[in-house]
Amino acid sequence: MTTVRGARHLAMRDESDYQSRTEHPTSADSDVPQPPRDAPTQSRKRRAATDARLRAMDIDRFWQLIDQARAAAGPRADQAIRDFDLRDDDGEPERDYWDFDDADMQALVESARGEFGEAATDTDDLDDHLADLDVDEDEEDDEEEDDITDPVALALYELLAQLPAAEIAGFDNTFEDVRAQASQATMANAAVLIEHGFLGDDSFDDFRAGLVALGRSTFEAAVAGPDSLADHPLVREIAAANDPRWLGREDMLFVASHAYAAVTGEDEITFYDYAEGLRDPSADKPDDDDDEADWPITDEHEARRRLPRLSEMFYARSMRNRQRALEKLGLQG
Repeated sequence: MTTVRGARHLAMRDESDYQSRTEHPTSADSDVPQPPRDAPTQSRKRRAATDARLRAMDIDRFWQLIDQARAAAGPRADQAIRDFDLRDDDGEPERDYWDFDDADMQALVESARGEFGEAATDTDDLDDHLADLDVDEDEEDDEEEDDITDPVALALYELLAQLPAAEIAGFDNTFEDVRAQASQATMANAAVLIEHGFLGDDSFDDFRAGLVALGRSTFEAAVAGPDSLADHPLVREIAAANDPRWLGREDMLFVASHAYAAVTGEDEITFYDYAEGLRDPSADKPDDDDDEADWPITDEHEARRRLPRLSEMFYARSMRNRQRALEKLGLQG
């Protein structure tokens, strides 16, 4: 059965065109948004005292919280995320590495055909659209989708839940700005290699959140040179594993909204407009787009030139996965 994480990564990324996640609008009525009228009085007073002085979290304070969460998570902070819980007697998965079964691929095929019609058979066009495709999950997956289970995210939640709402929002705004630093085309293609040959817009956000969860030194080294990820033990674990494992940490994206809801008693959905409204209107918001020209990961020569160590570890396997998926979709025979 396809998990939430597995389904998100089934969508194949078009290396020449990836979109940033939808931005939340900024309130035009006030530099600092007011809490909803039905907000608890204590929360309103605490926010009022803090909102006036806090718009974005200091970068050192941001990374301090990440480091504290990593320390609380222990060794699991540097372990890959796994999809399969069932193991055989030897502790290995019952099927070979990323072996798409019929149920996995049929869900993708039916969703693609339903969205784009039977005539949608051009590989490049389909790749463009599959990046935005969400595969429906079974009911039990839907029930568990909102739970935070990642150890770093859980530890971070405990830390953020002790802060006032405005500081939680400041953390999330800084988190968004930090992730934007990792939006280069070469980083996206590094993610394609590490994440088994597939990457959609949502899963690229998961990947960048996972980079942040690896700590400041690893993140900054990766932004400066994505091929440096080949040195990290988590990436080496993914390369050596017989089952699909992931660097991306989806749970990290929702920690702040969960903490905000716990602190204020308000619905999580109100958090994003609130946080966006706390941004300093005079400050430039980092753009997800970078000046680096896109290049196709299917160009093996270019991949091995730009990402030599990651290509050595992942290229053949990830491109094989991609080819098998295309064949199952009937796009290549």
